Amino acid sequence: MDQNVKGNGFFNAYQNADVKNLSLSNTAHGSGSLNHESKLDSRNGAKFDTKSSDYISTSDRGTIFIESTDFSYSPRSIQLGEYSLPITFRSKGAEETCLKNYVSGVSMDARFNYLDTLSKNLSSELYWKFASGTNDFASNLESQAKTDLNLVASFSGSGHVGVMDTSRGEKNADILIDEDYRGTYYLTKNMSQEVKYKLTREIDDWLPCCSGGFADMNVLDKKPFKSATGVFDCTCFKAATEAQFPRVY
Repeated sequence: MDQNVKGNGFFNAYQNADVKNLSLSNTAHGSGSLNHESKLDSRNGAKFDTKSSDYISTSDRGTIFIESTDFSYSPRSIQLGEYSLPITFRSKGAEETCLKNYVSGVSMDARFNYLDTLSKNLSSELYWKFASGTNDFASNLESQAKTDLNLVASFSGSGHVGVMDTSRGEKNADILIDEDYRGTYYLTKNMSQEVKYKLTREIDDWLPCCSGGFADMNVLDKKPFKSATGVFDCTCFKAATEAQFPRVY
């Protein structure tokens, strides 16, 4: 979604993008002069293939939100009808962008309210990739999660920036960043958190006979798992020419 808004008056906006294990929300309201541009791109296990002109499934999910805002507060009077009295809106500006990555347990938040003026450029991204596979020799598991929030803001009012880590549970949450500003400030923040996890496990064959057998077992497993010749030690069966214990009639 691409958006471009310019005008004078009262505005109230809410945007929310939820994909599996990722959540992004953006809210804004105020009365006065507004010049706003934004782009929201969200994908949930699918992407557009230009060669086939169709959507194909993928193992990654993500949301990207980019915005530029210029706001100046002033009370606005609006007359709803010919015989109605004018209604005056005296709502100072407010904006908030919140990111939640449930895979890594990290959330980021940038909030501005009680604004007289705001000039802000913000970019944010949520990303998650999960892949697993198995072959004859090993099983693989790979996961990657990323949370980014970058902003440059000049404002007169109140500002807050926060980052929280809930990977150990909400009761044991760690507050990584908690900053509050009140007054006239110029603020720059570049925040990024990434988690990568990869697990590879070797697969032992079960009764493989001549394809490896007892010889390719782990060294520590050979001692307790001793067994009969011709079953686990890769001595393949050959038919005998005569019976080992012939019948006696």
